[in-house]
Amino acid sequence: MIIAVVRRLFRLALYLFIIVVVLLVAVVLLRDTIVKESIESRLRARTGLDVRIGMVDVGLLSHTLTLQNVKLYNTAEFGGGIFIDMPELHLEYDPAALRAGALHFKLVRLDLAEVAMVQDRKGRSNLKDLEKKGPGTARGKRSSTELKFTGIDTLNLTLGKFLESNLASGRQEEIDFGIKNQITTNVTSPTNLAALNFLLATHGGSGASSASPSIDLSSLLKSLTSL
Repeated sequence: MIIAVVRRLFRLALYLFIIVVVLLVAVVLLRDTIVKESIESRLRARTGLDVRIGMVDVGLLSHTLTLQNVKLYNTAEFGGGIFIDMPELHLEYDPAALRAGALHFKLVRLDLAEVAMVQDRKGRSNLKDLEKKGPGTARGKRSSTELKFTGIDTLNLTLGKFLESNLASGRQEEIDFGIKNQITTNVTSPTNLAALNFLLATHGGSGASSASPSIDLSSLLKSLTSL
């Protein structure tokens, strides 16, 4: 009798164990989808733009976050086309710094295939419009929970095309920077990160000039990581 009861309890425990394992596997398989939807939702809320992300991979043990095929689309007043086309953003973060309220990356691999700057018919720029919607601008002050950027050990930067168009005049210009895997180490502040933006194109862009536009990569990076 006791042996029969023990067998039943063992079978019940085994059954419950299998259910738990199946649920854990489901959570692991779905976590990337959940995170992807969360990032898309938060980016839409922060930027006011339509956002599409192809894939998100969250490293459970490697402390990494990888976004692939990220596309932000302009609003109708700026033509509705692609604003930012980012094939990859790979982040390897420092968990100890994160627990301390700091944003420190061991590695950032950023691939910007295309950025389109558009002036609407009233002379407003989509870049300026995005800056106004950036983190901390809604109330004119920083959030008490905002993470402090403390640096990037290694930045691997790829820059493709910069498109500039004016909807009022119909003028269009394209600059192909052609920068592949530009490595920079010890990026220690948002100011340093901003200085690395499209001005790097003067060392490799085929159409770059002194008038080449710049984009603050620190604002873009914080928008994608301070979620």
